[in-house]
Amino acid sequence: MEHSDKITAVLAELEELLAEEHKALLVLDHDTIAAAGERKLALDRKLREETQGNTPRAEHLELLIRVKRAALKNQMLIVHARASVQSVLSMVAGDVNTYAGGTPSKPAPASPLRLSVRG
Repeated sequence: MEHSDKITAVLAELEELLAEEHKALLVLDHDTIAAAGERKLALDRKLREETQGNTPRAEHLELLIRVKRAALKNQMLIVHARASVQSVLSMVAGDVNTYAGGTPSKPAPASPLRLSVRG
C-alpha cells in the first residue's frame, strides 16, 4: 500500500472514530469516550509514522477538513459537558444560586485597595 493510501486509511479511521465518540458524548457513555481517547492516541502515532517524510497531499485536504470539523465539534461537546458538571457541583456545594441566572450566592471577597498617601 502506497503512503498516500495509508494516510487516507488512517484519516478515514479517525473520522469514523470521531463519529463514534460524538455519539458517546451525546449520551455521556464514559467507557466509550475513554476508549475513543486511547484509540485517537494510537491513530495519532500511526498518522505521524505515515506522514514522516511524506506530507499529506491535496487529495487528503477534504478528509482532513472533515476530521478537523468533527474533532472541534466533539471538543465543544466536551467543554460544554465539563462546564455543566462544574455548575452542578457548584450548586450542590451551595456556591451558585441557579435561580438568579447563575450569579454567585455568596458575595465575592472585596478586592484589596491601594491608598496613596503622597497626595
